[in-house]
Formats: sequence, structure tokens, C-alpha cells
Amino acid sequence: MSKYSKEWLSEKEIDKLFSHPEIKSRDLLLMKLCYYGALRISEALNAKCEDLKYEDEYSFLVLRSQKTDKKNWEKQPIPLKIYSEIKRYCDDKKIRTQDNVFQSRQGASISYNRAYQIIKECAKKASIEKQITTHTFRRSRLQHLLDNGQDPFFAQEFARHRSIDTTRKYMKISKKRIYSQMDQIDKKKVFDSIN
Repeated sequence: MSKYSKEWLSEKEIDKLFSHPEIKSRDLLLMKLCYYGALRISEALNAKCEDLKYEDEYSFLVLRSQKTDKKNWEKQPIPLKIYSEIKRYCDDKKIRTQDNVFQSRQGASISYNRAYQIIKECAKKASIEKQITTHTFRRSRLQHLLDNGQDPFFAQEFARHRSIDTTRKYMKISKKRIYSQMDQIDKKKVFDSIN
């Protein structure tokens, strides 16, 4: 029976998906950009080659998101490795700087529905039984950050949520993190009682 994954994929499942040899480079890069940048699918699908930037030793994606004033465009951090992979992909496919990175064979931008189908197909190839959606990667990235000790306010800023309440609704503290922190507290109490 398939488990509905409205929440997230584990880090092992992300690794399994991203390392599967049968996934096309375009589809893999779309999923990686959504995950590592904690992007909404609309932000990834609207990404143009010229929106990928490397300045002052940082790589990021410019998010135009309905703002006409270039000074106010968001700059979403992405790992240098992902930036380099996408730039190489754009060069290899001869995608012009003003064109969207993620295109169909005919050169048109991929639609939301097609992106959803791509993700479903990739999950099936990688034998991931969860019913993932285009939002799963953003949700997974934020949860993994929290699981690895990042502050919720950091996650809020990274996700570009206006309110911490949005971040809290989105996620729950994982059992792994609760067990880990309680274990540290209990070990400290035992150590203190011995001394």
C-alpha cells in the first residue's frame, strides 16, 4: 500500500531519487533545484538561464516573482554544485540566457501539470512508493534543515515565509530530533548527578 507523502521524503529517499541512473538530466535538475533552493515549483519553472548568478563567492537564483523593480528581486541561495550543473546543462542544450531553463522538446516552458507528471515518473523509476508532489522537495528540504539542527527562524527566512506560523504549520518536529535532544538532556542529568 502506498503511503501518501504530503509531508516530505527522507534524506535517504532524496539520495535514492537523485542518484537513479534512468532519470533524464533535465528532470533531475528540476528536482534538485526545487530541493536545494527550497523553491516552489512555479519559481523553478520560471527560472531563466540569466537568473542563475554567481557573485561574491555565492551562487543563487534570482526570483523575479511579479516584481518589476530589479533591486527588489529575491536572491535564493543554491549550492555552487547545482548552479554549475544547471549552467553546464544550459550550455550543452544551447538554451539562450533569456529562455527558461526547463523546456519541453519543442522549446516551450514545462507546464505545472507536466512537472507533476515528471516527478511522479521519476519517483516510480526510483521505486519510491510515496505519492509525492511538486511541493514535496521544498517541504523535504526545510524538514531536513530542521532535523540537522537549524533554527526554525533560519528555515523561515530560507523558505521566504512572511510568518514563523507558516513555517510551523508546514512542518512538525521529527521524532529523530526529539529523541536526540532528549537523549542529550538525559545524559547531562545523569552526568551531573554522578558529579
